[in-house]
Amino acid sequence: MTCSLLYGAHGENGLKRPFSLIKWPALANAIATRTATLDQHHDDISGQEVKQLLLDLMRHCGQETATRPALELQLGEIVTRTSVEPAGADLYLCVTATLPPADAPAAAAALLSLPAALDKVAAGSCDFLWHADEGRYVLVRKVPLRLLTDERSVMDEILVTADLATECAREIIGAAP
Repeated sequence: MTCSLLYGAHGENGLKRPFSLIKWPALANAIATRTATLDQHHDDISGQEVKQLLLDLMRHCGQETATRPALELQLGEIVTRTSVEPAGADLYLCVTATLPPADAPAAAAALLSLPAALDKVAAGSCDFLWHADEGRYVLVRKVPLRLLTDERSVMDEILVTADLATECAREIIGAAP
C-alpha cells in the first residue's frame, strides 16, 4: 500500500473531483486543494512522469519552463533546485540545496570534515561542495528514480534534502568562532 498525492479540481457541476498531476497533466492549472489518499497498488514513477511533474509545478509557481525542467523552491534560507539527471543507464532525482552564505573562517573549519548531519545518508548519495564565487556551501543529493513511487515521494526527497542542508548550515554556523 502506498500514498499518492491527489489534487482537487472543480468539475462542470462545480464539485471538486480528485486528479493526479501525472495522470491528468492538463488539469495542472486547476489545482485548488490537495489530499493524501491510499492506493492499493505500487507503481514506480518514470523519469518522464517526474519531468512532467516538475514542469507542472514550475508552471504553477510561475517559473519559466525548459526542455530539461529544474524546479526551484525556497524553503527557509535554503534554495533547492530539482531535476532529473542520467547516471549511466539509470535516471536519478538530483536535488541541489544552496546553503546561506558562510564566513571564510566557518568555511575553512567545515572543509576539514563533513557535517555530522551527512553521516545518516547513504554513502555516495550526497556531495557537499563549496561555491567559492558565492561564498556558500552546496549540497547535491542524488536519489535513484527506482526508489520513488509517486508525486509525494518526489516532494518528500526535496524536503529531506532541504532539511539536511538546514542541519549542515546549523553545524557550520555553530562551528564558527
